[in-house]
Amino acid sequence: MNIFKKNKDIEQENRSRLQKLVDLTTVSDVPDGWTKKTFAVGGLSEIGFSKNYSELLLIISSQGRGVIDCSKFELTDRDYNTDYNWIDSQELWSFGIGKISDEKIVVGGLDGGGLPHSNKDGDRIEFMATEWPIIDLIFQPNFKSIYKQGEESKCFRLFHDYELRAYGFSYDGKYFAIATSSEVNIYRKE
Repeated sequence: MNIFKKNKDIEQENRSRLQKLVDLTTVSDVPDGWTKKTFAVGGLSEIGFSKNYSELLLIISSQGRGVIDCSKFELTDRDYNTDYNWIDSQELWSFGIGKISDEKIVVGGLDGGGLPHSNKDGDRIEFMATEWPIIDLIFQPNFKSIYKQGEESKCFRLFHDYELRAYGFSYDGKYFAIATSSEVNIYRKE
């Protein structure tokens, strides 16, 4: 008996089972109860939410930093400082600008890191890569789970692409963001 062939068969079986779950989700740009706005950002490398002002999202790109107020879907601050003495890529934080200039913002992006993947209301974003290198991000609302039979269609496939920089919720859970190298999609709970 060839153990490697058996393991490969089991792996393919599991991948097919997970892909069927992904296929049962609702494909949507915006989950129910949320609003979305997309901002174009060339050379985006990291994002991070402020802990002091949960509605403020720091965007880091090859052209500097910006801050978006997610409650208004507005760019509130921008700088073009590219000496990068304001970011620590090893400890995964950056100083903000404007209203959050004195805050160390935890960032996720090119060098790793991460943002919260769930909020206190039971909403969660699940990362799946059953068709690698294509990545799916599944929004699971209100303690629903893609893995629980019958709840798959109540979950939303928001992202299906190979280019993902970072994703996650604000610390109060009222906002979440999905970032690629060229844009950031911001979602606001209604």
